Amino acid sequence: MHGGHGIIWTQFILAAALDRLARTAHPLASDGADTVFAYADTHAGSGRLDKPAALALLLAQTPDLASRAYLDALAQGGVEGGHPGSWILAARVLTARGMAVESDVNDIDPIAIAAGQPRREAGWTRFWSHDWFLFLRERLSRAERPDFVFIDPPADDPRGPGYAIDAAILLDTLGVPYMVSYPLQAPQASIDEIGRSGLELRRSAGESCGVLLGGGAEAVVLDVLGDLKVLAALLGGDFTVRLPRPPVDDYCI
Repeated sequence: MHGGHGIIWTQFILAAALDRLARTAHPLASDGADTVFAYADTHAGSGRLDKPAALALLLAQTPDLASRAYLDALAQGGVEGGHPGSWILAARVLTARGMAVESDVNDIDPIAIAAGQPRREAGWTRFWSHDWFLFLRERLSRAERPDFVFIDPPADDPRGPGYAIDAAILLDTLGVPYMVSYPLQAPQASIDEIGRSGLELRRSAGESCGVLLGGGAEAVVLDVLGDLKVLAALLGGDFTVRLPRPPVDDYCI
């Protein structure tokens, strides 16, 4: 993605959501032992991304953001000259909160998984290489459900938004916190069916994107509303909340 504005937007919200869950839903054990946090990533990649061109400009402006989880994770350094992927970023955020991290990371490309295996930084990581919805079903069938699921399907996913809708509804039903990323050309009907508000970065130069949170993870939204306005402006765009439309009755009296 040219400029990497979408990477920054998505990862900032991901880091803030995980940081809040670590502080609230999974506080440290009273005996001082680490609390285990189980993280699942459906499209994990190799753990290394090209460094977003927009990041240097963002950091140079010393942004005044209340949520520091993303920036603090980046302060730990890049990954082999690049930018940390989502699952490495997640482990950094959670470890900083004293969590013992257990990650399940999936990518349909076995080459990406092989490249990611030596890049583990902290915690315990299980690697998968499956169709992402099959991976999610298999992971949810285990006795210990994940504490958070990140669904980041590529914009050209030939299956369209249907699987993401099904996954979001399933996770909401089970009460599993999650975040889904989507391109802005995703149909409004998808937002309506999931019933969650989208947090969108809109740029006239392209690279617009959105995410939605549910299963309890949506509690972070009020924490970051002010930050997202600032971040969007720093990225040369606008912050918009896309609301789900209420269902329309198909009958009249």
